[in-house]
Amino acid sequence: MNSEINTFDYSPEMQPWFENLNRVWIEKYFSIEPQDNIVLGNPEETFLRDGGTILFVSLNNTIAGTVALKNEGDGIFELAKMGVDEKFQGKGLGASLINAAIRKANTLGAEKLVLYSNTKLEPAIHLYRKFGFKKVVLEPGRLARCNIKMELLLKPIIVVKAGLEQVPSIAAIGSESFRDAFTGFFNKKEDLDQYIHQTYNVGKISSSLAKPNSVFLLAHYYDEPAGFVKIKKQSFNKHISGSNQTEFQKIYVLKKFHGTGVATSLLEKAFNVVKECGSDHVWLDVIIENTRAIRFYQKNGFTRCGDHSFLIGSQTFIYDVMSLPVIQISKTHHTMSESM
Repeated sequence: MNSEINTFDYSPEMQPWFENLNRVWIEKYFSIEPQDNIVLGNPEETFLRDGGTILFVSLNNTIAGTVALKNEGDGIFELAKMGVDEKFQGKGLGASLINAAIRKANTLGAEKLVLYSNTKLEPAIHLYRKFGFKKVVLEPGRLARCNIKMELLLKPIIVVKAGLEQVPSIAAIGSESFRDAFTGFFNKKEDLDQYIHQTYNVGKISSSLAKPNSVFLLAHYYDEPAGFVKIKKQSFNKHISGSNQTEFQKIYVLKKFHGTGVATSLLEKAFNVVKECGSDHVWLDVIIENTRAIRFYQKNGFTRCGDHSFLIGSQTFIYDVMSLPVIQISKTHHTMSESM
């Protein structure tokens, strides 16, 4: 007889199945922790409330396994509480669950899946590796039984709101990108070196990050820091008439990531921040000689509205000021193109 494998979504009457399928394997290999009782007793609150999901798999109409996805924010979902009834193991049901979870994660806009497990569960670890999950550093504070963290990138580019732990990456990107972009414009190398030292040091960036009107977004390309944008809310420019302006104060992408989509991904996430804070205009400035960057901003809706000068060391640079009404962002989002 052919085996029929089906996966389907959670419904409230499935809570006992979700709890039992997970209690069996946890109690066999470990012990139930207080957090387990909370999660298993109320999976809807844990997984569904914040935009996650719970899936089940059946074999010949008999419920055989389950898995959950928890929305951690910033495009990251945790693959959690996966269990398959022992009498159905070895029939490909675990693979069916992971396949279904990955498909569902993609529809929910996930960019990365993470999971926490234990190396004692060798068949499960082997299965995760078959699907491309890779071991990463395990942070403290997880369940006592967890001794391994794994992740799977669903999209090559992930943009997150930066915290203090990302400051060294921002400093490194800023230093390298500014040097690549501006070395040819400086008459004195010492002016360039001094500016980079003063602007892209960890202390100054940390202080800037702590200001309530500053937001830093950091982009990773296949887990490698690739670029960042600094957003300054309530930053006004005399060339713009709007009363609630936001400035994209710095946008830098490492040269090796040009053309990968990193700049566009940063801009899209930055636009979301602008809309959330109720701004009417977003603006930026760009040195007039940087024609490549100017073309990129023009393709994404920005237009020139003025210029200003900026003194670095002994040299004066002229910048174009470019602005974009926030009301136009939704019109340009789907047509944004990458050339930076």
